[in-house]
Amino acid sequence: MFTRAISYILIILCTGPFLFAQKPAIRISAWYWLNSAPKTDWEGDFTTMKNLGFTDVLLSWGLDTAGLITRKEDTKQAMRWAYKSGMGSYLIVWQPEANSLPRIAEFVHINADGKVLDSLDVFNPAWRSTYWKNYLQEIAKIYGHQPGMAGYVFDDSFSGGNVSYGSYEEKAFGAPLPRKPTDPRWKEWTKIRQEWWEDWAKDTMKYLRAVDPNQRHEIYLEDTSDRITNESRNSIGGVDFARVARHFDAVGGYTMPRWTSAPDSDQKVSELTKHAIESVRNVVGDKKKIIYTFWSANVAEELNNAPAKYPTAAQIKSVCEDALKLGIRHLDMYGFRIGEYRATKAEMERMMPPEPATYVLTGQFPRKFMWDRPEIHTELGDYLRGLNKK
Repeated sequence: MFTRAISYILIILCTGPFLFAQKPAIRISAWYWLNSAPKTDWEGDFTTMKNLGFTDVLLSWGLDTAGLITRKEDTKQAMRWAYKSGMGSYLIVWQPEANSLPRIAEFVHINADGKVLDSLDVFNPAWRSTYWKNYLQEIAKIYGHQPGMAGYVFDDSFSGGNVSYGSYEEKAFGAPLPRKPTDPRWKEWTKIRQEWWEDWAKDTMKYLRAVDPNQRHEIYLEDTSDRITNESRNSIGGVDFARVARHFDAVGGYTMPRWTSAPDSDQKVSELTKHAIESVRNVVGDKKKIIYTFWSANVAEELNNAPAKYPTAAQIKSVCEDALKLGIRHLDMYGFRIGEYRATKAEMERMMPPEPATYVLTGQFPRKFMWDRPEIHTELGDYLRGLNKK
């Protein structure tokens, strides 16, 4: 047993650094929900991903991104196995609702109709300087020096919409708060929320970089391409994405293609890809790094019982080629292995207990994501591996 342990350490110390000595010309990553798979599958899945040509994995605890705190030993083991395979690890740090951070009345969102929501009020500086700061810095302390650490990902950060009606907002802006664009002071309301969003971005970067100053560890912000480029929706939510984006290392607007048997299906997916990338670039400018994330599972078939017909390897390749022609150098796919995302709060708590209790496997989407669609592996692997051989 001692000899085996020494051999494992030597593999990590010697092989791993060699694999990461050169940054790939094209970074290729895919999302992986750790709790959608038995822990015994992780190492083999990462080896398969590397063999297919992936350079990085985006590790997530589906249903609860705060699993990075409550299940840190499992997460560190996953990072070690990813590193052993030759991949870097990005960590999904944030999704506004899918987390088990404390819900305290003064720190939760309230929408324009007065409904209390389950998402947290990122505008509130008292929340940011306490719970948010502690959460981010604990993550950075735990994982910032782990082998293969690649970065931190903030997902769906703006999906809440018009939700800024708590006691902090009333005190900072003055009551009554505007509820709709025709209300008095709406333009002022939009402007101050744009400032608050930027304050959140600046604090987020400041808190992480105070603990993890390594610039090679990217801090990446994303949401749907429509959410971050739609001026009408952004006005309602008080978002100026360009102001927020400039504080992050990389940004992205992801897409959810719907492949069908229609003759123009591939053309529509191609147009969606090009529009998403060009729209985001028009907002953030040419100098900001854009990571292009797209669903490599077919939204149109996700909930069907039958195995997915689409996308084929050729269709995934086509999306990648469209993105590369537009200057993208980090292709990201959702995902390699993903579980059922529909769960109640009670189910989430039951399924994601703190360590050392064993997590409960999420529901499955059989033959929809890449891990159990072996029919696409050979062709897709030939293509992805070839991207970093050119």
